[in-house]
Amino acid sequence: MLFLFLLLATCYNSIVPLGEGPDEPGHMGYVLFLARERRLPVQHAKDGGDVPGEGHQPPLAYLLALPAVIWLPPPEQQFYLSANPYFVWNGGHEPAAFMRFSREFWPWHGVVLAWHLVRGVSTLLGLLTVLCVWQAARALAVQDASTPGTVALPLLAAALVALNPQFLFTSALVTNDALLVTLSAGLFWLCVSWTAADPLTVDRGRWPGIGRPLLAGGLLGLALLTKQNALLLVPLLVWASWRASGGRWRLFVRHVLIWAGSALVVAGWWYLRNWALYGDPFGLAVFRAEFTTQPFDWRSQAAWLAALEQLHASFWARFGWLSLRPPEWVIWFYSTLGLVALVGLMRMAFAHRQLVAHPLRWLTSPWVTVLLLPLLAFAWTVSFALTAGLVAWQGRMLFPALPALAILLARGLIAWLPHGASQPVLPRVHLTVPVITMGVLLVLALYLPLSVIRPAYHWYSLPPLLAQAGIQTPTVARFAQSWERGVELRGWRLNSSLQPGSLLTLTLTWHALEYVPRDWTIFVHLVDADEQLVTEDSRRPHDGAFPMPRWTPGDWVETTHPLWLPPDLATGRYELRVGLYQPEQQGRRQYTRTANGDPLNTFAVLGRFEIGP
Repeated sequence: MLFLFLLLATCYNSIVPLGEGPDEPGHMGYVLFLARERRLPVQHAKDGGDVPGEGHQPPLAYLLALPAVIWLPPPEQQFYLSANPYFVWNGGHEPAAFMRFSREFWPWHGVVLAWHLVRGVSTLLGLLTVLCVWQAARALAVQDASTPGTVALPLLAAALVALNPQFLFTSALVTNDALLVTLSAGLFWLCVSWTAADPLTVDRGRWPGIGRPLLAGGLLGLALLTKQNALLLVPLLVWASWRASGGRWRLFVRHVLIWAGSALVVAGWWYLRNWALYGDPFGLAVFRAEFTTQPFDWRSQAAWLAALEQLHASFWARFGWLSLRPPEWVIWFYSTLGLVALVGLMRMAFAHRQLVAHPLRWLTSPWVTVLLLPLLAFAWTVSFALTAGLVAWQGRMLFPALPALAILLARGLIAWLPHGASQPVLPRVHLTVPVITMGVLLVLALYLPLSVIRPAYHWYSLPPLLAQAGIQTPTVARFAQSWERGVELRGWRLNSSLQPGSLLTLTLTWHALEYVPRDWTIFVHLVDADEQLVTEDSRRPHDGAFPMPRWTPGDWVETTHPLWLPPDLATGRYELRVGLYQPEQQGRRQYTRTANGDPLNTFAVLGRFEIGP
């Protein structure tokens, strides 16, 4: 299962374009800021501060990612993404938040390679999460060994995490969610094993059992250094401390003091820094000033239904910036899977008559830990929605409870297995049914990136090697002012020879040296020896679908220009010219320069031709 997860997450890593995940550019900007500035960022209400959008985040996840970017030379420790005006959040019809650029193509170099390496750190953290889920489910399976099919519980629970497309997607992004989920899974595993132990066997010395609460506090402190919503884990630890103490108040208080003190030692400095900088431990005032999203109307039934629908869909398969939806049948499948598991859990509960007759006995079960974590995660999501607005309704907000949710789903599915394990056919059924479920999950986890994510993103730019291979006649003409780098025309090709009455298709190969702020139109002129225009073509790149202000520095772009030659074209010498101009600025043209920056003209000459009979 770990090997499958690694393969699938690497597949998502290579297929998902850079920046096409919730807040990924901000997270990557945070990592590069640490590498570049060697200090923690400071946020501001007006301009966002050092790392706009993410400067308020605790630093642990970004510090762990530093080795993946620290090798970059200083000029490479930054990046530029060109915003897509047709993004659906802007009222458009495309799921991509940014235009795709040439450096994203394989082989990766520089900051693009570093970006994928940082994504790989998230994948390794996802591996640890799957392992922790396996171990927590094993601890619970020991307590439930008499139930048929429980032998498959750890593997099925691990599969529901490892083959969850949204978790794979998150584990293939630059994000602090991956580390938070891993720490939450480790803490959950610790709490399950802690509460499963018999409290009567605990050492009754002066300081009994300090190892587990000390480790729990360390994990909690690391989680609080990763993301502030790690606070939802505090009630889980309070419950685990009470259950492990067996109701003995002194022991309970000691447990709480140990893990709370160790968490304070690990993470307290960050919140004291916030208090000194922003006036409160969480920097909440600055956060609210920076993030102004659409408020959530908690009094509206329609708002709740829409929010819960988005929360459920994005828990399983809502990609991009929640802008890329899978086919409806995919969400229906996961909804059916959850409903079947829920009914199975209800059957299991009613099958235990003693628990139905005495519901308080649930409080002595380690399964309370499994039920408590999803409730805490949902309560946090609701509170965050009331603070930050509709942006809070994302499935990843429930991912700190993903281990518990996966175990509950697995236990509910196993509850449908037949009883009577003495029959020889039943052990096969107890293994076959979970294996079939995992097979379907695997097919979906592979189908979604190949058939939904990859086709959704359109590429106008070309791989550098492919663009250069398409050049028939090399040339170098730079279009820029004296203080600019601008864009280069690197070559061209014609699909046929110049003959009277023919249609020529001229393909130009461009290379962006920097961001080009002006929306230039490309003109192609064929002129005779008397400087008379014979034929021309004027158009923006890709007929306006990919204008120059959307090019990313380093892009290689081809533009195509049809040219009709008159059938009565006279014999003589002709010149083919290319230039940039702005029709809306009285035809203002851009200057052309040599590769060394020497000025040439307001156009570049591609070639001179003799046209005969």
